[in-house]
Amino acid sequence: MDWNGFTSTYAPEGSIRLGSWTIEPAARDQIDCRATLSIDDRTMSLHAKASGPISAMTSMLYDIGAPIQILSLHQRTSGDQVITFLLCENDDRQCWAAGFGASSDEASVNALIAGANRLLPTARL
Repeated sequence: MDWNGFTSTYAPEGSIRLGSWTIEPAARDQIDCRATLSIDDRTMSLHAKASGPISAMTSMLYDIGAPIQILSLHQRTSGDQVITFLLCENDDRQCWAAGFGASSDEASVNALIAGANRLLPTARL
Protein backbone atom coordinates (compact mmCIF):
# COMPACT_ATOMS: atom_id res chain seq x y z
CA MET A 1 0.00 0.00 0.00
CA ASP A 2 1.40 3.40 -0.94
CA TRP A 3 1.08 6.54 1.20
CA ASN A 4 -2.01 7.83 -0.64
CA GLY A 5 -3.72 4.48 -0.16
CA PHE A 6 -2.80 4.47 3.53
CA THR A 7 -4.14 7.98 4.20
CA SER A 8 -7.32 7.48 2.15
CA THR A 9 -8.01 4.25 4.08
CA TYR A 10 -7.01 5.16 7.64
CA ALA A 11 -7.37 8.97 7.67
CA PRO A 12 -10.20 9.52 5.22
CA GLU A 13 -11.89 12.80 4.58
CA GLY A 14 -15.53 12.11 5.28
CA SER A 15 -18.77 13.77 6.21
CA ILE A 16 -17.36 14.91 9.59
CA ARG A 17 -14.72 17.65 9.38
CA LEU A 18 -13.01 19.74 12.07
CA GLY A 19 -13.01 23.49 11.57
CA SER A 20 -11.71 25.28 14.65
CA TRP A 21 -10.45 23.82 17.94
CA THR A 22 -9.54 25.71 21.12
CA ILE A 23 -8.56 24.56 24.60
CA GLU A 24 -8.64 26.65 27.79
CA PRO A 25 -7.78 25.57 31.34
CA ALA A 26 -10.82 24.98 33.57
CA ALA A 27 -11.43 24.26 37.24
CA ARG A 28 -10.56 20.93 38.89
CA ASP A 29 -7.79 19.97 36.44
CA GLN A 30 -10.16 19.97 33.50
CA ILE A 31 -10.06 21.75 30.17
CA ASP A 32 -12.73 23.72 28.36
CA CYS A 33 -12.80 22.76 24.66
CA ARG A 34 -14.64 24.49 21.87
CA ALA A 35 -14.81 23.20 18.32
CA THR A 36 -16.52 23.86 15.06
CA LEU A 37 -17.48 20.66 13.27
CA SER A 38 -19.04 20.34 9.85
CA ILE A 39 -21.20 17.39 8.97
CA ASP A 40 -21.83 17.32 5.25
CA ASP A 41 -22.98 20.93 4.62
CA ARG A 42 -24.07 21.72 8.18
CA THR A 43 -21.65 23.52 10.55
CA MET A 44 -22.10 23.63 14.31
CA SER A 45 -20.26 24.94 17.34
CA LEU A 46 -19.69 22.48 20.17
CA HIS A 47 -18.40 22.76 23.72
CA ALA A 48 -17.16 20.18 26.24
CA LYS A 49 -15.44 20.26 29.62
CA ALA A 50 -13.28 17.20 30.07
CA SER A 51 -10.09 15.79 31.54
CA GLY A 52 -8.30 16.09 28.19
CA PRO A 53 -8.69 16.69 24.45
CA ILE A 54 -9.43 13.04 23.62
CA SER A 55 -12.23 12.95 26.16
CA ALA A 56 -13.61 16.27 24.93
CA MET A 57 -13.67 15.22 21.26
CA THR A 58 -15.22 11.86 22.17
CA SER A 59 -17.98 13.77 23.98
CA MET A 60 -18.51 16.12 21.02
CA LEU A 61 -18.72 13.21 18.58
CA TYR A 62 -21.31 11.59 20.84
CA ASP A 63 -23.28 14.86 20.88
CA ILE A 64 -23.51 14.89 17.06
CA GLY A 65 -24.60 11.25 16.86
CA ALA A 66 -21.21 9.75 16.03
CA PRO A 67 -20.28 7.88 19.23
CA ILE A 68 -17.06 5.89 19.15
CA GLN A 69 -14.97 4.13 21.75
CA ILE A 70 -11.19 3.88 21.77
CA LEU A 71 -9.93 0.34 22.32
CA SER A 72 -6.24 0.97 21.67
CA LEU A 73 -4.00 4.00 21.14
CA HIS A 74 -0.47 4.17 19.69
CA GLN A 75 1.60 7.26 18.86
CA ARG A 76 4.80 7.85 16.96
CA THR A 77 6.75 10.90 15.93
CA SER A 78 8.16 11.44 12.48
CA GLY A 79 10.30 14.54 12.33
CA ASP A 80 8.18 17.35 13.73
CA GLN A 81 4.88 15.52 13.20
CA VAL A 82 2.99 13.22 15.59
CA ILE A 83 0.98 10.29 14.24
CA THR A 84 -1.77 8.74 16.36
CA PHE A 85 -3.23 5.32 15.57
CA LEU A 86 -6.55 4.42 17.24
CA LEU A 87 -8.49 1.19 17.25
CA CYS A 88 -12.06 2.50 17.39
CA GLU A 89 -15.39 0.75 17.93
CA ASN A 90 -19.07 1.47 17.45
CA ASP A 91 -21.89 -1.09 17.66
CA ASP A 92 -19.47 -4.05 17.63
CA ARG A 93 -17.72 -2.74 14.49
CA GLN A 94 -14.03 -1.94 14.80
CA CYS A 95 -11.53 -0.10 12.64
CA TRP A 96 -8.09 1.45 12.83
CA ALA A 97 -7.82 5.17 12.18
CA ALA A 98 -4.84 7.51 11.90
CA GLY A 99 -4.45 11.20 12.67
CA PHE A 100 -1.58 13.60 12.10
CA GLY A 101 -0.65 16.81 13.87
CA ALA A 102 2.02 19.06 15.31
CA SER A 103 1.16 17.82 18.82
CA SER A 104 -0.08 14.64 20.44
CA ASP A 105 -3.43 16.30 21.16
CA GLU A 106 -3.91 17.49 17.58
CA ALA A 107 -3.01 14.09 16.13
CA SER A 108 -5.36 12.33 18.57
CA VAL A 109 -8.30 14.61 17.77
CA ASN A 110 -7.72 14.10 14.04
CA ALA A 111 -7.54 10.31 14.54
CA LEU A 112 -10.87 10.38 16.41
CA ILE A 113 -12.52 12.22 13.54
CA ALA A 114 -11.01 9.75 11.06
CA GLY A 115 -12.36 6.88 13.16
CA ALA A 116 -15.82 8.43 13.25
CA ASN A 117 -15.74 8.88 9.48
CA ARG A 118 -14.68 5.24 8.98
CA LEU A 119 -17.30 3.80 11.35
CA LEU A 120 -20.16 6.22 10.77
CA PRO A 121 -20.05 7.64 7.23
CA THR A 122 -23.05 9.84 8.06
CA ALA A 123 -23.56 11.24 11.55
CA ARG A 124 -27.06 10.70 12.93
CA LEU A 125 -28.24 14.26 13.45
